[in-house]
Amino acid sequence: MTGVTLDYVTIAIYFAALLVVGFLTGRGKRTSSDSYFLSKGTLPWWAIGAAYVATGMNTEQLIGQNGVGYQNGLVMVNWNLIAPAVYGTLIYFFYPVYLRNGIRTMPEYLGKRFNSASQNIFAVFLIISYVLMNLAVVFYGGAMLLSEVFPLVPGTPSANLWLWLAVLAAVSGICTMYGGESSMVYGAFFQFLLIFLAGGALFWLAYSQLPGGFESLWKVPDPGFMKLIHPANANPIPWHAILLTMFGLHLYYSCINQSLVQRGFGARTEWDARLAIVFAGAFVLLRPMVEIFPGMIARAIYEVSPDSVMGRAFDFGLRSNPSGYLPDRVLPRLIAVLVPRGLQGLMVVGILAGVMSTISALLSSISTLFTYDVYKKWINPRAADKRLVTIGSVTTLVLMVFSIGYAPLIQRMGGIFVYFQTAASYFAVPIASVFLMGMFWKRTTPAAALTALVAGIPFGMLMDWFIMEGKPLVVGGLVLIPQLFPPGFVEACNTKNVFVCSGFNQFFLMLMMIVVSLFTQTRPEKEIRPLMWSIDKFFLPKGEPSRSLFQSVGFWFVLLTLIYVVVYMIWH
Repeated sequence: MTGVTLDYVTIAIYFAALLVVGFLTGRGKRTSSDSYFLSKGTLPWWAIGAAYVATGMNTEQLIGQNGVGYQNGLVMVNWNLIAPAVYGTLIYFFYPVYLRNGIRTMPEYLGKRFNSASQNIFAVFLIISYVLMNLAVVFYGGAMLLSEVFPLVPGTPSANLWLWLAVLAAVSGICTMYGGESSMVYGAFFQFLLIFLAGGALFWLAYSQLPGGFESLWKVPDPGFMKLIHPANANPIPWHAILLTMFGLHLYYSCINQSLVQRGFGARTEWDARLAIVFAGAFVLLRPMVEIFPGMIARAIYEVSPDSVMGRAFDFGLRSNPSGYLPDRVLPRLIAVLVPRGLQGLMVVGILAGVMSTISALLSSISTLFTYDVYKKWINPRAADKRLVTIGSVTTLVLMVFSIGYAPLIQRMGGIFVYFQTAASYFAVPIASVFLMGMFWKRTTPAAALTALVAGIPFGMLMDWFIMEGKPLVVGGLVLIPQLFPPGFVEACNTKNVFVCSGFNQFFLMLMMIVVSLFTQTRPEKEIRPLMWSIDKFFLPKGEPSRSLFQSVGFWFVLLTLIYVVVYMIWH
């Protein structure tokens, strides 16, 4: 058997193993909608935590961030090092509210806290965003990786992309439609192990080709390449963008994102759900070794020895043609160049583990959202459990097909990282603002939530395209919005940066919610009190057993936070 044949056989075995896991874990769960969609009350902390990590390591991270790491260096690690802030928010604030109110979907929370209008609008927005923003990105990245390293039809890139899209869709769709949430979680644990094994191997292979070891990273002719903190006028992540996105983009992604948060809804106890996120936080420290450093090492190899065989292999035209740089090519090139034939299949399977875990989680979340927040609420409120499971399966199939049809368009929109982050900045900020205001300020009214949901996306686009650009909005010679910020402020604060703009957008949206709330009717406090955070929710519920110090969520979370602080100080 040749090395190339072995690679294809390895990938085929991996896909077959996923199907077997989906079949075995899904048996007996298609008769109950709660078991099928949420695996309610069955999942241990280690499975939830591993699934949370694997689901979060999608192509936007694995492929997109390696490409940005090649171009911009260490600054990308900031997205990992703020994990204690956002994970702590999920552990001590969001999960207690979700779990004690029996929340199954994020729109359901808004429906209980505000009204059905907010729930309905958010449900539709969320399904659309998952299909166009999340699912399409992950499908595209996974198919592009496979088509670059293992072309099925040599010399025809577009045909390869479509063929691998079909394969990914078939395997992940069957697993999700048959197995439901439990197959996703236990399958994700298997994929979690593969991701870090493959990622660690790729990191080592790249490092072994680096002349002079890590010191070569400091030889990249970019003064900010090995710096965590960049000045305010730098791109893509100036220092203040780290703070401005913490409770907008990052809060949404970690604490409100259905595909991630749903993992904890099947926990045996609230302690399991909380400890799972601490467990996930420990592995976030290792993620840069998989998501960012391989791209940085590829850049250093090129800069240190541009005329060597390896140097030429990792020349992506960043010097000669910066505008033509294709960041999504970095990770596939690393695998194709560094990993011997016969082992490339194993490497791609490891990277694909994150892709497949995320695809399955997104399909499961979309199915859950449509079934509970659209079908059961609007179309058939009395639907039996078997009917709900069937509707969930059909929804998975239809939206998956649409998503793979849309996925190839991403290559025309600046690549995975640019497309995902730009789209997320418009969508995530209004949602995060509504959840924050609803959970922590009892005066927030349904009218304020509805205003932010409806106006949030167009307002974000307006901020990004005109206001933060320092331009007036002129239509037909009529000035609708004058220039609000002088050029000096725009340059000094770097308001044109998409992350900085999202922070300003959130500030104005929350200010607008406060104003609307002060002039509209709030709901009675006794109706919304359980849906708001209070000090008793900081602790585990009284019905749960007491835990020893070394089983305490607080102990491990504090220890983890201290480790993060030490790592940040060392890298800084």
